[in-house]
Amino acid sequence: MQEIDELIELSKHNHKLDLKRGQDRYLSIDWALNEIIAEVNEVKDELKPNNTPFIEDELGDILWGLFMAIEKLKEEGFVTSHESIIRRALKKYKERVMPLKGEEIADAEIWDRVKQEQKEALREELRV
Repeated sequence: MQEIDELIELSKHNHKLDLKRGQDRYLSIDWALNEIIAEVNEVKDELKPNNTPFIEDELGDILWGLFMAIEKLKEEGFVTSHESIIRRALKKYKERVMPLKGEEIADAEIWDRVKQEQKEALREELRV
């Protein structure tokens, strides 16, 4: 999706500006993650009928905060890229959602089984 790519590029540019400014606050991973938490609370505050523009605006702030946190995590070597995270999320939820049948008990069992298999695959990836 072109808009996601543009937002990723904009977050990369903004992070470069943060690095140039050198303000510890804006370079902190903790600060970035706390900003996401604050934005989640702002979404909750905006949840009321006929308030779509404000809700969407606050959800956009969460997305922006996430992309900025990823930039900081990349800088520290904790993650490789936005694209890698998106690929992992897509794979993870395809594997969990596609086998579901719309039956509460069966779906819970499927979800848990797939989740455990995925966790084992992540542990195996660490060993390689």
